[in-house]
Amino acid sequence: MKLKFSNLKATLEDQAVSQRQVAAAVLFADICGSTRLFEKYGDRRARQIETRVLDVLTSGTIAHDGAVIKTIGDEIMSRFPNAQRAVSSACEMHRALKEDMELAELNIAVKIGLHYGPVLVEKGDLFGDAVNVAARMVSLAKADQIITTRETAECLPADLAQMIRDLGRSWVRGKQDEVDIVEIIWHDPTSLTQLASGGQEELRSLLFARLVLDYRDRIVEVVPGSQTFTMGRGERSNLVVDRELVSRSHAGIEFRQGKFVLVDHSTNGTYLLLENGARFFVRREEFALHDRGVICLGQAIVDDNPDLIRYQCVHG
Repeated sequence: MKLKFSNLKATLEDQAVSQRQVAAAVLFADICGSTRLFEKYGDRRARQIETRVLDVLTSGTIAHDGAVIKTIGDEIMSRFPNAQRAVSSACEMHRALKEDMELAELNIAVKIGLHYGPVLVEKGDLFGDAVNVAARMVSLAKADQIITTRETAECLPADLAQMIRDLGRSWVRGKQDEVDIVEIIWHDPTSLTQLASGGQEELRSLLFARLVLDYRDRIVEVVPGSQTFTMGRGERSNLVVDRELVSRSHAGIEFRQGKFVLVDHSTNGTYLLLENGARFFVRREEFALHDRGVICLGQAIVDDNPDLIRYQCVHG
């Protein structure tokens, strides 16, 4: 028994030596709609796309003194010395994806969550409360968003602190009380000023964006705002589609970062047909709407289906 106790003590001592606690910002970036990529392009091509996205995320990490801890399927986990570096990296990740013409054409987006706090470093991996909170932040994020805690935002310098928007409170595993969360508005904060001084048409396009929906000869216009436009079988939906395969709260349309984004919550998914002939299937995922196309809730798109929802994005 003494031998076993001695061995246990030695093991614990070795673990203590290999562990160290530091303050760090933990960031998770998750590719949105990766299931759709494999369904549409097949395993080989989809994996090539994922690899390209992960390379962009890795470059964004390294450029701001971060280190990639690991990749988990379509998700990357990174560590940064402080909150400022992590937020700057997150902003660059989003911009780099939008500037990559191939990925932008494929409608690739990521969601990012991060948190700054004490972490336990062990054998190159990270453990602890900050990791759990960061994981919760990415689970709350939507496509093209950066979500973090108010606690982390308070560690940011003045220029970055001006880029936050309060989102209220949320439960986080391991916390007794709800946590205040915020969104980092990652687009250039001077962009509207620049547009106002030298690009009135572009400014008008952004401010007067709307999404026109045509369903059973009924025309509905969705405009930018804080409220989600809801679609489903439930009578409280903004657009009621009373069909067996349609969930009560099937999908919603939100306006974020200058785009109308379809968010599916359903059991049977949402089918889309774009103007260029491309077809997509979205289930419990998001899809940014561009130009014009067709939406069908719960069933594949066929020409004679009376429940097709035709959409057109209008700017200006």
